[in-house]
Amino acid sequence: MKIKQGFVPALGTPLTKEGKFLPESMKKHVNDQIEAGAVGLLCMGSMGIEAFITAEEYPKVAKTTLEAAAGRVPVFVGAMDTSIARVKQRIAPLEDSDVAAFVFTTPFYSACNRTQAMNFFRAVAKLTKHNIMIYDLPGVTRCKITYDMVLELLESVPNFIGIKSADTQMFRKLKLNPNVPKDFITVYSGLDTFDVSYTWGINNCLDGMLSCTPKNTKALFEALERGDHATAGTCLSNIVELRDCFVQYGVMNAFTVSMNLLGYEGNFAQDYCPETSPEGVAAVTALMKKIGEL
Repeated sequence: MKIKQGFVPALGTPLTKEGKFLPESMKKHVNDQIEAGAVGLLCMGSMGIEAFITAEEYPKVAKTTLEAAAGRVPVFVGAMDTSIARVKQRIAPLEDSDVAAFVFTTPFYSACNRTQAMNFFRAVAKLTKHNIMIYDLPGVTRCKITYDMVLELLESVPNFIGIKSADTQMFRKLKLNPNVPKDFITVYSGLDTFDVSYTWGINNCLDGMLSCTPKNTKALFEALERGDHATAGTCLSNIVELRDCFVQYGVMNAFTVSMNLLGYEGNFAQDYCPETSPEGVAAVTALMKKIGEL
């Protein structure tokens, strides 16, 4: 499948404190992202806390996202888990849904070696009639997906269509390799350097911060398209500054503050995350105003 040049936000997942899904909040979130110009959506990626969502709520989140998107953009659904058997349980209720691709990291908790990771990807690909993408997240999984692994999967897995990674060297090689299909999806997650990477032809960005900065993200991509790199740099710096603020006060609970400020009901953090301190709420609010999101 092909994907347009542009941004793919990693959506947040609105939950009650008890972990129950809030569909109306998600519908608003999806519509706002599409209106901001998203060319695709990642439902239940890292920012969407896929690994922490219960088996009962998981298909509800995916189906509501698909319903809200209504075919306007492709919807990619995270299905990361710790085993092939658990992945099968995750994705089975969605086989008849219009999923653009299921997205997988290597299994987490126990770090994989190369052979184990390749066995996992080949096995989960066979579980579904849908396409699959892989997500290079070595900081969490402790297993780096490498260029040669991507090439091997392209040769052996017919429904393997893309990768998300912050590895610019890998993406450079993939872009320069004439044997890699032209429609192979490479979505860059190196947020801090995206404006520079864009000039190399890396023109799709996928990151959770895009889901809470729709105004800056829209302006960033519009500026890149017209070659206005100064404005693009300013917008990207705004997004990164907010990200760094989140890091200071706890990423996921500060993300919840930003999403609530944007009008999305619910908790977007893991259930063990503390509420953001009053100081943190004030800092996030002030910065959201400063960068023009509020």
